[in-house]
Amino acid sequence: QTCALPISIMLHNALALALGLALASQTLAIEGTDGYLLATKELANSEVVSGRELSIKYSIFNVGDSPVVDVALTDDALNSEPFVVVSGLTSIKFGTIEAGGNATHSVVVKPMISAYETYAFTGAKVEYRASEESEEVQVATTSAPGLIEVMSYEEFARNTSPHFAEWITFLMLCTIPLGIPYMMYTNSVAQFKVKSA
Repeated sequence: QTCALPISIMLHNALALALGLALASQTLAIEGTDGYLLATKELANSEVVSGRELSIKYSIFNVGDSPVVDVALTDDALNSEPFVVVSGLTSIKFGTIEAGGNATHSVVVKPMISAYETYAFTGAKVEYRASEESEEVQVATTSAPGLIEVMSYEEFARNTSPHFAEWITFLMLCTIPLGIPYMMYTNSVAQFKVKSA
């Protein structure tokens, strides 16, 4: 029994030491992780209109602890028939993105999709190496805007026009109820002046 206490203390200390080393190694592993990318693809326009320019924005964030290299973005979907590229590149290389850094890119296209059709916007492909030392190419996909209903150009113009014709009609209609009492008032004033003279 006299040896039981020291042995139990030694076992307790050994377990505590092993647990401490495990936690330390885990902390070091977390701190030493390679770069890791998260990417988004967003439609900058509030509406997708058939035949009207559409701006698409890509954002890439390095949420890892080291720079990522050979970063490349490719959106092959925009090279297909429903789209005409107006400006920007559908495939671009960023080189290096530092830890905690980000990169953005924009492309302007003209969707030639029929009005009132629903189109599935897919994500773009992102390729990179997680560190200078890594030879493995990581492949990721951006977020996707998803299913979007395409609006006709006529409907868009109707919803966003200044409505000048409607305002002119409204003002003309307002002059009738306002103009008649005014004319009656001016006539009565003129008659009163004639009588008083």
